[in-house]
Amino acid sequence: MLKIVGFGLLGLFALMVLPSSITNVATEPMFYGTANIVLADSDGNTLMKQTVHNRITDEGETYLINQVFDTGVTQQADKGRIGAICIYETSDSNIVEGTISTLTNNLTDISGNFCHVTTAIINSGQTAVTDAQVYTSGVDFTSGETISALLICAKNLDDNDFSDCSTPTADVALAALIITNVTVSNSDTITITYTFDITTNDS
Repeated sequence: MLKIVGFGLLGLFALMVLPSSITNVATEPMFYGTANIVLADSDGNTLMKQTVHNRITDEGETYLINQVFDTGVTQQADKGRIGAICIYETSDSNIVEGTISTLTNNLTDISGNFCHVTTAIINSGQTAVTDAQVYTSGVDFTSGETISALLICAKNLDDNDFSDCSTPTADVALAALIITNVTVSNSDTITITYTFDITTNDS
């Protein structure tokens, strides 16, 4: 009898100690990023719009932890911070979260200046939004190419080659996104904006 009462008191103690809202923690949204892609013709007419969620790479997760917490890793200088948006073609419809060396196995370079470095990041306190990056035919890609993947990478002070999103010259590829295939014509433009959101409930 005493044993039963003891277990009952233990259960009551547990209910008193654990907050009643503990189950809500798992349902709160975690940080995420999205890219907004707009394909337009030479007259500015919108041909297609899409918004896609990213997958944070394994090295991107490590990068974030090292920049926020005192892990003993030196924080990045400006050139090593996230700020490059690179466009690619891929045959892999389910890009993996691994390191950039894994990601690049399934990515094909686009002709031209396919990595753009953002010049401004809007910081609202909970979200970071890049300025719109406009990719144009004949400069950033060739007519007939298909854009099907994006990488969000360290700036590396470079906007015209794969070094923005490859080791060892770049610090990190933070996020990877698979987009609906965008086949570009002679005078098309692609405008991309990336948003990183760490907002949680009631914050």
